[in-house]
Amino acid sequence: MSPSTNGIDRGTEFDGGEYDEAYPPGYEFHYWHCARGAIVRDLARTCCKRGDTVLEIGAGLGHYVRLLRDDGFDAYGCDLGNPRIHDEVKGFVFGNMNFADLNVGLRERVKTVLLLDVIEHVEKPSEFMASITQSLPAVRSIIITVPARQELWSNYDEHYRHFLRYDIDGLRKLAQQSHLAITAWSYFFHTLYVPAWFLKHAGKNRQTAFASPKTRSLHKWLGHAFWLESKLVPKGVYGTSLACVCRRIEPVEGK
Repeated sequence: MSPSTNGIDRGTEFDGGEYDEAYPPGYEFHYWHCARGAIVRDLARTCCKRGDTVLEIGAGLGHYVRLLRDDGFDAYGCDLGNPRIHDEVKGFVFGNMNFADLNVGLRERVKTVLLLDVIEHVEKPSEFMASITQSLPAVRSIIITVPARQELWSNYDEHYRHFLRYDIDGLRKLAQQSHLAITAWSYFFHTLYVPAWFLKHAGKNRQTAFASPKTRSLHKWLGHAFWLESKLVPKGVYGTSLACVCRRIEPVEGK
């Protein structure tokens, strides 16, 4: 989940200990990743077709690249850090790599970019977004997920060096500054908002490390339930996460 870009502090990438905390063995079976994986897959299907080249910036160990490749997308990833990339996608996820330094042939094919819990790590996100469209000329859509609602700010955000938690108005402002148009958006993990709010206002700290799921079947069921919740609950109902799809605004000829 560490960002990869021109013009931002390289110190925002995860180190080895943070990869271990956020991605313990079996992390992909946790309900949070089960649900988010299904939501991200659905968003990808809405803005590009199978076979299109997509790039996840800040890809971590490559689970979401693996998920999208399994779904028929020509998916790649890069990360400024040096994660232990999943064996199945070692040829498609590049560690210690800035997206602007990827092979030019790949950069010119990328039609969709995924920023999955990345821009909250970026101090100047509009400059970051500009560097994406400059370096990846074929990009037409960007899928973004972020931690949501600044009132939920906690020790977790401080631990992972977030700059803020976003709301939809903040994403709209960023999109406008970046010459993008938001075509779809929704909060998700709605049910988690209330306990997170009470935890914050009770002065309790959040755990900063993911735990490997002990009962994968239970987590699979919970992940499906949270995915279904994202389909049924109105998009404006607050959740602990927020997703949007942005389209590149083409300049008007003569202006």
